[in-house]
Amino acid sequence: MGESPPSRAPGGFAAQTMTTRLGRNSRLLAALGVALVMVGLCVTGAPARTRHRRRKPAPTLTPTATPTVALHPVVLITGGTGTVDVPTGQSPAVLDSVEIYDVENGLFLPVEKLDSRRDHHDACRLSDGSVLIVGGVDAVLVPTIMFPGPAMPWILKSAEVFSPVDGFGKAVYMADPRDEPTATVLRDGKVLVVGGSTDAVELFDPQTGAFAATGNMEISRYRQTATMLADGRVLIAGGGDRKAELYNSSTGKFSVAGSMSSDRIYHTATLLTDGRVMVAGGSPYSRNAALDTTELYSPKTGLFKSGPKMKESRAGHTATLLKNDLVLITGGHNDNSAELYDPAKNSFEPTGAMNAGRYGHSATLLPDGKVLITGGFDVTFKPLESAELYDPQTGKFTAAGTMTAARAGHTATLMYVHWPVKWVLPTPTATPTPTPTETATPTASATATLTPTSVATASPKPHASAKPSASPTRKPATPVIVKKAPKPTTPSETSTPRATVTPSESPTILPTSSSTVTTTATTSPTPEIQNTATPTMSEGPSETPTATPTTTELPSDTPTATSTPSEAVTGPTPAAPTMSGVATDTLTSTPSSTPTPVEGTSGLPATAGSTSGAENEPAP
Repeated sequence: MGESPPSRAPGGFAAQTMTTRLGRNSRLLAALGVALVMVGLCVTGAPARTRHRRRKPAPTLTPTATPTVALHPVVLITGGTGTVDVPTGQSPAVLDSVEIYDVENGLFLPVEKLDSRRDHHDACRLSDGSVLIVGGVDAVLVPTIMFPGPAMPWILKSAEVFSPVDGFGKAVYMADPRDEPTATVLRDGKVLVVGGSTDAVELFDPQTGAFAATGNMEISRYRQTATMLADGRVLIAGGGDRKAELYNSSTGKFSVAGSMSSDRIYHTATLLTDGRVMVAGGSPYSRNAALDTTELYSPKTGLFKSGPKMKESRAGHTATLLKNDLVLITGGHNDNSAELYDPAKNSFEPTGAMNAGRYGHSATLLPDGKVLITGGFDVTFKPLESAELYDPQTGKFTAAGTMTAARAGHTATLMYVHWPVKWVLPTPTATPTPTPTETATPTASATATLTPTSVATASPKPHASAKPSASPTRKPATPVIVKKAPKPTTPSETSTPRATVTPSESPTILPTSSSTVTTTATTSPTPEIQNTATPTMSEGPSETPTATPTTTELPSDTPTATSTPSEAVTGPTPAAPTMSGVATDTLTSTPSSTPTPVEGTSGLPATAGSTSGAENEPAP
């Protein structure tokens, strides 16, 4: 019998098969893992390569800066009372001129004119940045009380809108003319126009550019104040009655809102940060009866109560809420004082004084917290053109330039424009005044100049010599001497020496130890002059002969020389042409030189005992 092969257990074969399969799967999984790792490396390396490529310098496009148009703050100043030139001088007049104050550059620039001359008007800034200007008067002499009868033609019912882009547009018209109205912007963007010697009230709609009637006030008002409260209502105070009113924009009606201690005009009403309204100063009937009292209105109670008194009585002043919650009060008094109201302390404190006393001026809060003060009347009712800036940090006023026109009773409204604008007029350039240059003014007379001249000297015997006199010309003296032999004479004869005078020398006389001979001469500006001197002797001999020279006048214009003996020696005496003579026991006349005067000497006659005529000529 043969042996059969050993049989395998079923479990061992299965284990072997599973092991084989696991080995194959492990190799596949390992290959798959390697592949995944490689893919991961490629994926993570791509951004690195991308970043590496970005680091390489490559030309890039520089973005062009888009110009941004910045809003430019300016203050729009309109109308008011000023002065105009008339044949007799200057006269008060209502203005139609407009200007702006450039806040950033500190300059006043002229703007196109209003459609009408306006004073006692009001202005406010609309929600779109435009400025609405309403009512006013176009004449200086406007009554301040109500008159019966028809409406006065100088009270305006027109209004104008000034656009930050295009300037003034066409005028629009209210239903009623208004003198001293108020314009208050409501929360819905409409403008409430109140008062102006009427109880009628209108609303201006910027969307339609038209006015529409709304509810009337309880009484007619003039020079009242209108203050929008925190809840949107508008407080109307003063202007004809001590009772105040509230306007409710949701109902379009007015209601009574308590009473002040007295009626006020020319007063101010300022909304405080705590919601109350401070009413300050004013007068019951005119600016001359100014008040120093204040009142505080509380919207919560609907009542007025007395506030602290100001340091000065004021009417026609301004009140500006500063960014530090204080209220700046300026002007309205017969001086340049200003003060601050502190709501926390409920008191007034003095601050720096203005550079000029003002009332009827304007005060505008600027974006930087300073306050611009412009124009107004001085104590003599003269409109001012000066402006000032109040700095709350220092509490001082500084000059802020000069407006293009003096004005009072105007409006000044802060607005923002896209600079530059097209409605600013060119600023007139001042014509430079020529500076006078000093120039030499020619004189009619010749200038006398002393020039050195030669001296003609005679023989060593005692004699009188000739010295040239001061010449009135600048030519140097050049003596021309012509000698002639003396002619023998008898007691009855005369010796006539000839002296030739040329216009090139000034004669001068020198004194001698003996008697002084003073010579006077009268010359005329002739090119050539002949001088004839005839000495005359006494007929009888004597121990002390006396020589008396005489002058023989020729028919032509010749200078005449007259020698006169003098006993006193007074020093050098300038004279006209002379002769040199020698006085001896037996007198002989010996001409030693022929002096020649300079051309252009004065023709004034010289008197005996005086100096030459050149001294009478004007000094250089």
